[in-house]
Amino acid sequence: MAKERKSRGRQKFLPLTVVSVREVIGNVSREDWLEEVCGGFVSPSAANKSYYRVLLEKLWPLKHGIPGPWVKEDELREAIETFRRSQHSGEKPYKPYIDVFRRLRELQGEEGITGIGREGKTYQLVNLSLSEKRVPRVKLSDRDWQEILNQYHNKCPVCSRSEPEVRFQQDHKIPRIRGGGNELTNWQPLCDECNNFKSTSCRGCQLDCKQCSWAFPERFAPLRLSSDNIYKLRQFANNINSDPHAFLNQIVEDFFRGH
Repeated sequence: MAKERKSRGRQKFLPLTVVSVREVIGNVSREDWLEEVCGGFVSPSAANKSYYRVLLEKLWPLKHGIPGPWVKEDELREAIETFRRSQHSGEKPYKPYIDVFRRLRELQGEEGITGIGREGKTYQLVNLSLSEKRVPRVKLSDRDWQEILNQYHNKCPVCSRSEPEVRFQQDHKIPRIRGGGNELTNWQPLCDECNNFKSTSCRGCQLDCKQCSWAFPERFAPLRLSSDNIYKLRQFANNINSDPHAFLNQIVEDFFRGH
């Protein structure tokens, strides 16, 4: 049985490797490993625990070895959809599930299944290594979440879009793995797209979170100039043989020096 627990650094998927048709190092039983791992999920969501198991069963098919097969994201999505359709009942119309790959990140992160590999849109269970689990994510109360939404004027602080154009995620400004806590000052409403971009940017990053434009967009997010003004600035800077970024900063400094 796979008992080894290794401490983790930043969340990072492994590279894909050569597929093993039948062999498993240590002769670990697929069924025993799945029972152990799935029985120890820390997620408070029963639904998410079911999705985790579906994903792992797809990544390690019956009568297959480890490293497992290369599995396309469409195959993982279809596995979740098949499971959900089998559980669907009632008169409400069925809605496709959109958080499949968030569940994969949680498996690799919060649940400590660090043997998952990824390259592009292809995934693989590279090995059976496990790591210590993280403290489960908490969900804000309706009252606290509304307070956060009010604070940000019901807009994503990065792209300024609002619901229903986008859907918001409850985001820790400073990630928990970098020391961020659950205090209200460490939450913000990021839209799905910006939340995904932030998650990608955070992997492997060692810069100071307190000066990060994703963690504190209200302070450090790049200001959006019109395309016309960007063109004019670049043209003028080029005419005076100046770096356009330095030229723009000089304009701003001169402005505030005069005020």
